[in-house]
Amino acid sequence: MDLQIYLAGMFTFGAMPGQGPYEREFTERDQAICRAVPHLLDSYHYVGKQRKVNEIRATGRQIFLDSGAFSAYTLGIELSIEDYCHYINENRDIIRVEEGILMASVLDGIGDPLLTYQNQKRMEELGVKPLPCFHANEDERYLDYYVENYEYITLGGMVGASTAQLSIWLDRMFNNHILDGAGRPKTRVHGFGITSEPLMERYPWYSCDSSSWVQTGAFGGIQMPDEGVISVSDRSPSRHTAGQHLTTLAPIERKAIEDKIRSQGFDPERLQTSAYARWPYNIWAYGQINERINNQKRERGHEPLPQELF
Repeated sequence: MDLQIYLAGMFTFGAMPGQGPYEREFTERDQAICRAVPHLLDSYHYVGKQRKVNEIRATGRQIFLDSGAFSAYTLGIELSIEDYCHYINENRDIIRVEEGILMASVLDGIGDPLLTYQNQKRMEELGVKPLPCFHANEDERYLDYYVENYEYITLGGMVGASTAQLSIWLDRMFNNHILDGAGRPKTRVHGFGITSEPLMERYPWYSCDSSSWVQTGAFGGIQMPDEGVISVSDRSPSRHTAGQHLTTLAPIERKAIEDKIRSQGFDPERLQTSAYARWPYNIWAYGQINERINNQKRERGHEPLPQELF
């Protein structure tokens, strides 16, 4: 089972055809990289306006629609479940369908698993069957219900936790609730905001998503497929610290990195001066990472997770 990594926010940040940054800032190769992204996720909170709908529709692409409930919650905005369902029903042509399953997430109740469950049922009454969401540290009986009754579920509430913390929790969720006796998932699972490559590799996700392509670029970095995040911006504070920036590496290391970037078809100087140049690099890199993870999983075959001792 291949992992699908969805890049979150491509339409939100204008990285698709017809949008400002794509048309004004990207080279032809940058544009080709963005057009080739196979899995797109965007948030209703950000693409709910008709202008964004028109931009998505003009490309002929379909997105995995996240409700954006967490983003709205942090801004003190209350989303209407009726409005959300109306949006989905009016714009089904821009929402992805995966083997008959509508790729739109439930309007989750932040910090309230009962409200999330009630919203799930209310949306179904309104003609939308969203993907249910179970959040970290909620009552695990909700997870059992979703696993047994839905073909595709999502796990959320993981942003901000360390990889080590998430590994402990995810081991328990998969071993005790999601995997069958043979160690295989009983349903498809999407991980919201999974940016750690070890977490992508360790669990039998069907899909996950990340907006790190834009966040890393905005903070002056590039996500190299093998080397990890390298700070390159000529405005980055780390350029004053030895070994913490491309320009403060040892000369032989810097040359090796720059030569590798050029061999990948990118210009190191442009990456240093433009966040818009870093976006397509990071988008390309996530495609490479996705391919590598899937190749490694195919080579290893099925490997059950270690069981808890206590």
